[in-house]
This record gives sequence, structure tokens and C-alpha cells, in this order.
Amino acid sequence: MVIHYYTIREGATEAAKSFMEEVPINIMMVSGHQKVLQQNRKIISSIISNILFCGTHDLPFRGKGQNEGVFYDLIQMRIEAGDQYLQNHIEKGKRNAIYTSPQIQNEIINISGTIFDDEKRAIREEFLGFIELHAMDAVNIASAIDHFIQNEGLDGTKLVGQGYDGCATMAGKINGVQTILREKYPHALFFHCASHKLNLVVNDLNCVPEIRNTISTVKDIINFFRESVLRRKCIPNIPAFCETRWSQKYRSISIFKENFEIIVHALDKLSKDRNTATRKVAFQLYAVANKSIFIMSVILIAKYSKLLEPVVNALQSKNLDLLKCSNFIKKIVVIVKDHREHADTEIQELLTAANITAENIGAEINLPRIVKQQQHRSNPPALNSAEFWKRSLLIPYLDSLISSLERRFSDENIPAFSLLLLHPSNMLDMNTKEFKLKINDFANYYQIKDLESEAELWYNIRKEKKLAKSKLSDMEMSEVVEETDIFFPKIKQALHISLAQPCTTSTIERSFSTLRRVKTWLRSTMTENRLNGLYILSVHRKLLDEKKEEMQQKILSRFCEDSRRLSLL
Repeated sequence: MVIHYYTIREGATEAAKSFMEEVPINIMMVSGHQKVLQQNRKIISSIISNILFCGTHDLPFRGKGQNEGVFYDLIQMRIEAGDQYLQNHIEKGKRNAIYTSPQIQNEIINISGTIFDDEKRAIREEFLGFIELHAMDAVNIASAIDHFIQNEGLDGTKLVGQGYDGCATMAGKINGVQTILREKYPHALFFHCASHKLNLVVNDLNCVPEIRNTISTVKDIINFFRESVLRRKCIPNIPAFCETRWSQKYRSISIFKENFEIIVHALDKLSKDRNTATRKVAFQLYAVANKSIFIMSVILIAKYSKLLEPVVNALQSKNLDLLKCSNFIKKIVVIVKDHREHADTEIQELLTAANITAENIGAEINLPRIVKQQQHRSNPPALNSAEFWKRSLLIPYLDSLISSLERRFSDENIPAFSLLLLHPSNMLDMNTKEFKLKINDFANYYQIKDLESEAELWYNIRKEKKLAKSKLSDMEMSEVVEETDIFFPKIKQALHISLAQPCTTSTIERSFSTLRRVKTWLRSTMTENRLNGLYILSVHRKLLDEKKEEMQQKILSRFCEDSRRLSLL
């Protein structure tokens, strides 16, 4: 039995009291040992709490010298707050059993990274770790991913999807990473991130010259005001037009349009009052901002940015599945096509808004000079202003948006999208024969045996319920899975495959923002294992805050499983 010196006096007092009360010696020994265990576990629990605090607040553990830094200061603060057990342990404990070394910190951090919340049946993406790459070619990247899968003990037969952006190294059909991995994991279909594709759709609109020039001018105006502290005070704060932060890009356009009149008046004032360089640039931007084509284009872009912004935000959700992703895109296409069919009504609304804006800044919406031959700008024949702007701006913009959406989101013929037919809202749009044919396609591809018989029963039960289409469409895939728990194991397997498909890589993109906070210049020597553990603590800080005591007990129990110099079990 291990009894440390800081418990001897307490133990002697209790032993004397027990002797006077004639307590059996075996009970006295067990009781004393239990008290030692409780005290030691409280000490380790305090250390774990400090580590979790540093990890969830992105704080560095060590300082400039030995036994310095946030971690040791937190221990000192606990001691000053009255933690006698921790004080005795730090001041009088054995030097080889203090449990504050970097090695123990790493062990607790790694244990913390393996504690997940499994209570909720929610579909979400989770971070597993960073991989250090020694070369940036497709072969080495694919090898590193494969090595990581094996080291983490993941079942490769259940790898049903790969999600990357569209660069050739990752997405190449001949020598890309996705092609190399599919040679070993044939069911791991490649999914081009839906958020990236939607961003490329917006970039495709630059093929309309008026839109391209307007976007470039908007960037220049925003940067002109943001690069000077004095100029920033002239207008409301407008976020920078960032190409990689998709939500911010749409928000910038929206705020720019809302404050367009203030911006134009500020440019007019700066073109007269400031130094020579400022006056020159401000006058140039002011002249462009007063042009009819710029005003019309800003209003048009802002209108469809508001349409796309909620979809962009939805596509970045952790709980997104293929069904939601497909429905979001279909809704956009339907709305834009409707606007294209009713272009006369749309152009009248745009003209009304443009005339009001132009009047407020002292400008007019005029037709450009029309000549018989023109190569460098739109020159369609038109009888009036509405006809001209419809033909030269609105219709080219909408046609480009529709064609780009349909081209970039035309992957619905792959087996993964066929799994969506198991959702009641899609299933009942077909007859039994068509449904069976589609079922056979993805059943053979994913090697799901006996799926056809279950699918037929699944189809008939859904058809007999005769639920409204709108009610079926509101059902999420996770809700459909719950209805397959007992009688439809093959359907459940197929739906699980569908839910596991990587629709977007937005969570991976967000990981780099957290990486910037965790691995700063002052912590550049951090090892991969420690980095992964601290990153997981940072990402799941909300979960750790909500269930702090429970998570600490789980980590403590896992830590106590191994043999320790300090008696913990």
C-alpha cells in the first residue's frame, strides 16, 4: 500500500480514533487507501483542468524559462486559492511523480482528443488530425492520406467519398490524388466541394464584361477607403472584398450597395479637399461610380448576391448531406430561370431602383451612344431604355448564371446521387419499374446484397401512407434513417453511405483559421501529436464547457488505466 508523507498525520489521527472504536484493521487499511486514491485523483483532476483551460483558450503552456508560463501560473493560482492537496503535491511530492512535464501534458492532450460526444444521433464532420507533408505532388499526398487512414484504425472498406477543391493535383482524373486513392478504395467517389463550385459559378459571371469591370471597380473603391484611417471615417465600415471568404464577399457587395450614395458623396468630397494623389484617385473612382452601367450592374449584382448568400452559408453547415445540397442548388436554378422567363418585369424593377439611386447622387440613367458597328461593348438594337438594359446586361447575366450552375452541378448521374432516390420525396416521383432499375445500379456499385427486395417493400409502404409531397420534402435524411432501424437493414446501410458523402470541404477550410490561432510564430516547434490534440480542444471548446465535469472524469479515468508512480486505482 502506498501512503505519502502528507497523509501520515491525518492517517495517524484516524487510526487512533478507529483503534479506540475497535474498527477492524482490514477496514482501516482499505479506508486509508481509498482516501489516498481520492486525494491523488483530485490532484490529477486539477492538472487536467488546467490543460483543458489552456487548450480551449488557445493559450501557450510554457513560458520563457523552466516552470514558467500560463500552465504553471494556473497551478500557482489554484494553490493560492486554497488547493492544499495540489500544494503539498507540488512542494513536497516526489520529483519523478509531479505529472506536470511536457510528456504528461502531451498524453493528457492526446487523451482529450479521443473523447467524443456519442449521445446525439447527429450527422456532422469531425476533425481527426493534420498530416505533415514532405512533398506536394499527388503521389506523396495520396500516400500520406492512406498512411493516416491505416494509423487511425479506420476501416478502408467504409471509405465512400473524397472531398477536395478543384485543383489538378487533388482532382485530376488521370494522376490526381482522388484517382490514386480510388485504385485502393474503389467506392471512394470524388466530390468537388459544393461551396467551391458555387464560388466558381460566381467567378464565371466575369465572362460578362460589364459585371467583370464593376466587380473590379467595387474592389478598388473599398480598398481606397480601407487603406487610410482618415478615409475610413468618411463611410461606414465595409468588409474587404475577399475571394476566399465566400460569405464575406456577398456581405461586402450588399453593404456597398446599401451605402452607395454615401460612398459616392465621399468620393466627390475627397476629389476636391485632400492631397494631390488622393484627389486624383478619388476623382477617377467618382467618375466611374456615376456611370449608368456601373449603377445598373451594382444593383443587379447585389440583388443576386442576396439570393446566393443564404445558400452559401447553408453549404458551409457541418450537418449538410447530399439531399440538402442538391435541393439548395435546384432552388437557385428554379428561381433564376423564373427571373429569366420574366425578364421584362425584372428589368423594370432594376431600372426603378437604379433611377432612384442615380437621382440621389445627381446622375442619370442614360443609354450609351449606339453605332452601327461596335466590337468592344454591348451594342444591341433597342427601342427604349428597358429593352437595351435587358438585352445588354440582365439576360447575359442570368444566362451565364444558369448555364454555369447546370454545368458545374451536373454530377447527379453518379451512384452517390442515386442513393437520394431512397428518400420518400424522390422515390414516389417514379413508378415501381423505374425505381427498381435505379436501385440495381447503386446496389451493384456499392455491393449491397438483397437491397432490391427491401427497396420494393420500402416503396410500397411509403406509397400506401399517401403523405403530402411538401411534408415528405421536409424530412431530413437522418429522420428517414430512424424509420429503417428494425425492418430495413439494407436500406439503412445505403442511407448511411449517402449521409457519409462529403458535400463540401468548408469544415476543412475553417480548420486553417483555428490552426493560425493554435500554432503561432511563438509555438512553431510544436510536434504533430500535440498540435492535433490542442486543435481538437480548440474546436470542441463549446462541448467541453457544457460538459466540463463529465469530460474531466472521462479523461481522468482513461489516464488512470495505465500504471503510474502515483497511486490512482
